[in-house]
Amino acid sequence: MKRLWLWVILFLIASVNAYAVSIQPSVVKIQIAAGEKKNGTFDLYNRSDKEVYIKVKLKDWVIDKKTSKRDFSVTVANPKTLNDWVIIEPEGFLLGPDKHQTVRYTVKVPKDARGGYWGLACFTTKPLEKKGGVVAAGEVVSFMGLEVTGTIEKKIEIRNIKAYNDAKGMKLKVEVKNIGNAPIFMPAPDGKYVIKNEKNETVTKGDLNGQMILPEEIIEYEITDPVKLNAGKYTAIVFFDYGAAKMVGKKAMLSTESIYDWTVLEEIKKKKVASAAAQ
Repeated sequence: MKRLWLWVILFLIASVNAYAVSIQPSVVKIQIAAGEKKNGTFDLYNRSDKEVYIKVKLKDWVIDKKTSKRDFSVTVANPKTLNDWVIIEPEGFLLGPDKHQTVRYTVKVPKDARGGYWGLACFTTKPLEKKGGVVAAGEVVSFMGLEVTGTIEKKIEIRNIKAYNDAKGMKLKVEVKNIGNAPIFMPAPDGKYVIKNEKNETVTKGDLNGQMILPEEIIEYEITDPVKLNAGKYTAIVFFDYGAAKMVGKKAMLSTESIYDWTVLEEIKKKKVASAAAQ
């Protein structure tokens, strides 16, 4: 649960507003050739009535090889970090009440870089003694993802599909792994599902909202559909569009007499046509 909330805080909100300090953008996508450099900016806003001191620092995290989940403790080095390539200026500054500060960054990519890299730009507010008291410390962040052009392989794999009825309807869980060499975001993988009965009639369908997935990471998409499954056999078709030339999907079968685990029948690859890609 703690990791889920951390994910929500870091990546799902467009502007973090902790302690009255916000940042734009909260997500940065950098596409650059090996050996090149690129400049960009962050904008910090102090919405409070007190002056704060902001310290800038680059942080990192890795994907645990045993669990395929995110490890924010950073107990091991991340071979895909871009932090050593980034210079941020200024590294610390005072930001007055209701004021704005532009922070500039430069990314210089080595000539031998391949695939995708990532890091977090963290902006920490330091407590300041004032007549009205102490300003609380907090932190706002921006995820930085980098793609080395011409070397990116985007590929995801649908690992597992499960479904069962609960008090609110049908619970559908789809496990997806990034088996490519770069973070998949902007766009994140967006999915769709269709459940059909033995007569090939559509019982229900819906969306699986996109989430960013790092290389080797496993993400579980979970939704509750208000339609409950009656006794019988069903077929599920699940598709994901994640910016690659082809969407990836799987077709699976479920019997409500079983333990509600879908048995994967076949993998589906659907080539996107020009009209669909333009939508």
